[in-house]
Formats: sequence, C-alpha cells, structure tokens
Amino acid sequence: MNEDKDAAERQFVEAYHMPEGMARHEALERAARAADAVDHLPLAVSCRIALIRSAYDLGRYDLMLAPFAWCGTAEQRDPTAFDEWETHSFDWAHKWIVGGLIADPRFTLEQIGSFVDQLAARYQRLGYSMQPVYGARADLAAHVGDDEAYRRHFARYMAVDRGPMSDCEACVVEEQAGHLIRQGRHAEAVAHAEHQLEQETGCATQPQGILTTLTPAFVALGDVDRARQAHVVAYRLVRDDLVGGYLDDHLEFCATSGNVGRGVDLLRGHLHRVHHSTSPSRAMHFAAGAALLLSRVSPDERFAVPRDGRTTVMSAPELRALLEAQALEIAARFDRRNGSTAVSTRIRQTLAAPDTIPVPLAVPLPSPPAPAVEEEPVVVADPVELAQRMCAAFDRGEFIVGMRLLRSLPEDLDPLLPESLGALVAARRATVSGHSRPRADVLADLDAAIERLVACGKHDLANRYRARGAGLRAEEEGPAACVEVVRTCLAEAEATGTAYTRVLTRLLLADLLADVDETDEQGVLTGEALELARAEVPELVTRARSDRAQYLATVGQMDEAHAEVVDVLATDPPASVRFDALRLLLKIQTVRGDAEDAVRTAAEFVAAFSTPRGPWTAETHRQRVASLERLGLEAEHLVELREAVSAGHDVGVPDDVAKACYALAGGYLKAGRLVEAAEALEEAVRVIEGGEVDPDAVVPVRYRLGQVCARLDETEAARRHLEVALGLVPADEPWRRAMVLEVLAGVLRRLDRQPEAASAYQGAAAAWQEVSEFAEAAGSLVEAAAALPNDEAAECAATLTAAEELLPSVEDHDHRVHLTARIAAIRAFLHIQAGEHAAAVEQNGIAEELAAQLGDTDWQMFLVMRGAKFLLESGDAVNAEAEARRAATLIADDTPPQILGDTANVLEEALRAQDKPTSTDPVLRALTSRLES
Repeated sequence: MNEDKDAAERQFVEAYHMPEGMARHEALERAARAADAVDHLPLAVSCRIALIRSAYDLGRYDLMLAPFAWCGTAEQRDPTAFDEWETHSFDWAHKWIVGGLIADPRFTLEQIGSFVDQLAARYQRLGYSMQPVYGARADLAAHVGDDEAYRRHFARYMAVDRGPMSDCEACVVEEQAGHLIRQGRHAEAVAHAEHQLEQETGCATQPQGILTTLTPAFVALGDVDRARQAHVVAYRLVRDDLVGGYLDDHLEFCATSGNVGRGVDLLRGHLHRVHHSTSPSRAMHFAAGAALLLSRVSPDERFAVPRDGRTTVMSAPELRALLEAQALEIAARFDRRNGSTAVSTRIRQTLAAPDTIPVPLAVPLPSPPAPAVEEEPVVVADPVELAQRMCAAFDRGEFIVGMRLLRSLPEDLDPLLPESLGALVAARRATVSGHSRPRADVLADLDAAIERLVACGKHDLANRYRARGAGLRAEEEGPAACVEVVRTCLAEAEATGTAYTRVLTRLLLADLLADVDETDEQGVLTGEALELARAEVPELVTRARSDRAQYLATVGQMDEAHAEVVDVLATDPPASVRFDALRLLLKIQTVRGDAEDAVRTAAEFVAAFSTPRGPWTAETHRQRVASLERLGLEAEHLVELREAVSAGHDVGVPDDVAKACYALAGGYLKAGRLVEAAEALEEAVRVIEGGEVDPDAVVPVRYRLGQVCARLDETEAARRHLEVALGLVPADEPWRRAMVLEVLAGVLRRLDRQPEAASAYQGAAAAWQEVSEFAEAAGSLVEAAAALPNDEAAECAATLTAAEELLPSVEDHDHRVHLTARIAAIRAFLHIQAGEHAAAVEQNGIAEELAAQLGDTDWQMFLVMRGAKFLLESGDAVNAEAEARRAATLIADDTPPQILGDTANVLEEALRAQDKPTSTDPVLRALTSRLES
C-alpha cells in the first residue's frame, strides 16, 4: 500500500510541474483519482486545491465547481487533512467561485446568490473581514444593472477594513479607481491610485490592472504622455496572457486614440480568442473591443483566424460582423439570466465608442496611405513647355519645384517631346529616382538616356550626366573606380564643354575625391570651380561656395567652414544649395558640440524639406537623428525622434526607421522608460526583418534589445535577441563580440544554464584579450569561474588562475582589489567543497580584508558571516561565535534580511554547540527583533 501511495504522490508531483494548460489540468484530475483510489486523503486534498488553481488560471470556472465541492465535503470529514496553505487557498477560492459564476450566463442568479451567502457565512464564522463579501455583492449588482444596490455595497466595501482574505491593496485601489472613473471623476481616480503605482506589490495582476483602469482617465484629462505610458507598460505585461483579461480595454484604447495600426498588431496576436475563449464574459468583451477596432480598419485588411486546427482568412468587415454578433449574442444570454438589459447596453456602448483625443504612442507605426497633397496646379498643357520648365528648375537648383513638374509629366507623354528634350527628361528621371528604384535599373535607364543625348549631338549634356552617373555608381562600386570616369568627363569638358559643365564636373570629382581621402586635389578642384563660377557661371557660385565649405570641414578647418556656410545661407540660395549647406552646418555644429545651435539648425533643416515628402525628407531626419545621438540629446528630443520614425515609414526607408528607432530607444533608456525603449527596438526588429537594412545596424539593435529585455526580466526574450546579435557580429570586431557575450552570459545565468553561461564568459574573456582589454577579460574569467557548476572544481580553479595572471595588467587599483577579493572568495568556496576547512577560512579571510579596504560593508559582513559558518562546520564553535558577533557589528539600516537571518542562524548554532543560552543573548535577540519587524 505504501508503494501505491508513493506512486500516487509521484503522479501528482509530475502533473503539478507540467506547463499550464488543459493537459496539466487533466493530469491533475488523474492524480486526484489515483489519490482517492489509495485513500490518501492529504494527497487528494492537494490535488483538488491544485485543480481549483488550474481552473482559475484557465479561466474555466465550470471546472472549478467539482474540486471545490469535494473540498467542502473533505473539510467536514477531516479538517486536519488540509495544511495551512491549503486551508488558505480553499478560503480564497470562495471568492473565485462567485466571480466566475457571475461571468458565465449558464449559472442562475439563485446559484450565484447561494455562493455569495456561503462566502459570507464562512468569512463571518472564521472572523475574516467582510470586505470581499461586499465586493462580491457590488460586482453582482453592477453586473445586473442595479445601480442603487451597487452604490450601497460598494460604499460598504470601501468603508470596511481589509483583512487576510481581501485582495491585495493594489487590486482594491484598482476597484476604487474604476468606481470613480465610471462616475466621470477622472482626476479623483488618478489622484487616488497614482501613489500605488510607486509601490511593489508582488501581485500577478499589478501594476497592469491599475494602469489599464487609469488609461481612459488619463485620456479624458488630456494627459497623453501618461496615457501612452500606461498603455504600453500595461499591455506589455499582459500580451503573453492567452486567456486573461484587460485585452479588450487595450483594443478599445487603440481604436479610439488614433492607434488603429497598433491595435491591429495586438489583435493579430490574440485571434485564437475569436473561437476559443475560455470565459463567456471575456469572450464577449474581447469580441466587442475587437469589433470596435475593426470598424476603423481598412476593408482590405485580412486576418487568419484559427479554429479547430484550421485557419480561415477573413476580411476586416467579415471578422467585425462575426465578433459583433458574438458580443451581442453573449450579452443577450447574460441579460436573459439577469432579467435586465444592462449587459447589452454596455456592449452596444463599447461598439459605438467615439474617438478620443489622439494619443501618440512610443513608436509611430506606418500609417495608411494619406490622400494626395494638393499641390499648386500645373497650368501648362503643352508637354514640351512643361518639360522645359522642369529642366530649367533643376538647373537652377530648385529641385523640389523640378520634382513637382516632373511628376506632372507622365512618362507616356515622353514620345511627344522632341528627341533631345525627351532624352534630357529621361536622364533627369533616372538621376532623381535612385532612392525609389533598384540601382541597376536606374543606371541602365541613365545609360540609355546618355546614348540618346549623344545621338542628338548633345555631347555636353551627355558628358554632364555621365559624370553624375559615376556619382550614383560610386555608392555600389566604390568611389575609386568612378573617380577615373569623372576625370575623363572633366577632360572632355575642358576640351569642348560649356563653363557650366566644367564647374559642375569639378565639383562632382571633388566629392568623389573626398571619399578616397584625396583632400589636396579636392581643395584644388573646389577652388578652381569657385573661381570659374564667379567668372562665367554666376548661378553656380553658391553651390561652389557650399562645396568649398565642405572641403574646409573635411580638412578640419571648422571655423572657416562654419563662416563660409553661414554666409552662403545668408544669400538665400536655391533649394539644392540650401539643402547641402544646412546639412553641412548641422554636421559642423554637431562636431563642435554646439548643441543649441545644432538643435535649431536641425529643426530648420527638417521643416524646410518636409513638404512635399521625398528622399530629401528622409535625409533631413537622418541627419537630425545622427546629430542628437552624437550630442547625447536623445532623451530631451523624443518627439523629434518619433517624427523621424514616422518620416522613415512615410517615405519608405527601412534603414532610417531602424536607426531612428534605435536612437529613440536610447532616449527612452536615458529617461528610465524601459518598456517604451523595448517597444522602439522591437519596431526596429520588425523593420529589419521586413526590408533592406544596413547590416551594421542590426547587431546594435538586437544587442540593446537583449539588454532591455534582461532589465525587464524578460529573460528568455533577452537570450534570443542576444544570440541573434552574436551570430551577426563580424569576425573582425572582437570588442563587439565580447560585449554581446558578456551580457548573454549574465542572461544564461539567470536562466540557470550555468555551463553555457561559463562558456559565454570565457568567450568574452578571449575576445577582450584580442583588443587588449585585460581588466574586462579578468572580470569575465572571474564570472566564468563563479558560473561553473560545483562539480567542475578543477576547471573553476584553472579559470581563476587565468584571471589572476591578468591582474597585473588591470590599471584601476580598486577594480584590481575587487577582482582579487572575488577570486579569494571563490577559492574559499572550492576549499570548503573539498572539505579543506583551514584553507577555506584563510581564503575567505583574504576576501573579507579586501572587501573592507573597498568599503563594501554588506559584502564584508557576508564574508565574515560565511567565515563563521566555515568555522562552525570545522567544529570550532568558539571562533564561529566570535565571527558571528563581529558580523553583527557590521549591520546597517539597509542590510538585507537574508544576511541578517544567516547571521542570526550561525550565532544561534554556535551558542547551542557550546550549550550556551540563546533566548537571553542580547545580540541574537536584537537580530531576531529586527527580522520580525
């Protein structure tokens, strides 16, 4: 029989430790039957209590009834079969039952009332506070629409003192805030609840419950910053909850606050709820919130809805109709049960919820295509005249005007143009489309246009565009090969070209030479171009001056460059020159650290080229992002960084979106807003995975996201991102590999994957040594030793020796002392494992002395107390007592309770080993009193 009981106990333990879900619930049911079969009442009680909790976690209160009733019978049969925790759990489950039955229309009001009475009788008999009873009655009254009864019971709920069976203080605050919000008392709700947000609760539903409840209050008060933060923080805490509540509130928020795109992303992650929700109430509220969102979604949007192992693709209107019908049908079932129309009324209000004020989120998502911007109408009907005006605008440097005119000239009208003009238009189309089309196609079109110009005898124009084409090719083929092409173009211009082409070709060649560090020739060419422009081509003077300023900046003459570019801007230059000059001015101010001037210039630059949007818009935001990052001003300019993300989405530049998100995340991190930083980085990851992005941007994004996830205790996600980053680190960047490995190792330790963590630390140490960062390498080796499993003593000792060999290269004295102390402390542990008590005490003493040198009192106290343990284990109770008392003298107001407890335990054991009294020892009594308080 004992063997059967042992087998039943093992069956329960195996079921208990299964992942949450129906499979676990069914395994617990089998374990309960096995316990019944061998008449193992205490085990059967444990099984039923676990089943009650499992049903709660699944949201299946119908499955809770049977084990709940069984526990009631078992309690009458033998109350001693319940241990203290099981008794508490059964008492608590009386609240769950009431809430669960209210949320399921299959149960009658009479049944619910009976359970409420049972709850009241039990709590009164056991002397518990009646607050949960009044709360249950208030919930039932609110559900059926009895406002008078609701107000009466809720007043009692708020008036009665909390007790052992009351929800946590934060959950009570959530209820009170919701009560005030329903009455339109938004400011009072915020004032009442915000203090609780600063407290640690340990509750699984907080702070997300309070934040979700307060979100509409923040919106109503116009506090968009707090509304945004409440939503992103709360949703992040509930997004992986596949059955729980609050999701409908976030869908409604997204639908009404101008964040439909965000809402669609949320909805896609929970489409299983369309057909598989575990709770009728949750299914109803989810359906209503999702239907409201879908009322704002484009009819072209498609959703893959799972059902019974298959997936049905539905349009937004189809899914909306299905969900709206579901919500109203479940509401009607509740109303039939309740004898009122309260539930249907609330659901219809949700389905018709109006838009609120817009709430910009942490990261702007791509917005639906906006209606075309009304531009100044082009009244010229003759395509020849239109083409001529377009070419003239570009030649004057008014490229935005030129782009507008070019967009007004459809390509199918090109055959109506004279051949030479058509060839020129084709060349211009190619040079301005490089950001929106594959580069190979652009260059092929440009080559064809140049051939047409040559065939028409327009050799000067052909030569000019050949030089421009070399500049385009340089982005893919590298500048060196293209320099020779432009040299040939310059020679031809010198022989037969116009002054305009001779100036322009010099400037194009100078740009390429700057990229290959041929600055001397760059300077000569820009000087020649400026002199020639002043003599023969006045319209190119400002451009030549701007390029000359660029040269001065390139060779480090920042003051001269700054003066020149400021002077150019004062002449009210054409758009192309103003664009280049503002970009250069921003770079100069950034390099010089002129933060205020740089911020103003960036704002001017973005504003000047934001309408109409185009590749130039992306460049203005790109430069502002780079400037803010270099100046370290991300946290002060979050709005501008969000604008950069939005602009990148609008003009279709994934690389800019990813880099702006990275900078935005940096700003959030500096402001202590971890969740929003994670949101920004996750958006960068989505962009990286969906488009062409500079590979150099991927590793920093993944690395930073891994760090943020680790700080948010999203440890498994942190591991995934860091491993992706590690796999992408170039072989010639050991410093970056070391940084990623260092953080990854810490994450692996938190996941209790000690051998992998030790290996990662060792890899980091090797990489640090490649770049002669010996202090970092020594630190990584010490961490590797600490992470190695206890049965790897030899490898641990060898790793410590390797770290010691690097210590002479550690220049910082305190850091060297700290590492030495860590090594001694770990060696002490190795000795005590091996039963070498004297060596353990010696090494521990070395570590303690060094900790004292560093002024680290908590660590010193820990080591003193550990030394006392070693002495006690070796049978030296006298010295163990002395060391424990010395540890007690190091106690401070902020000493952690665990160290206090360990010190008290060691002292008590040392006293008992000497047959000394413990109850009257003043030090022990002081420690015990401190722990109890």
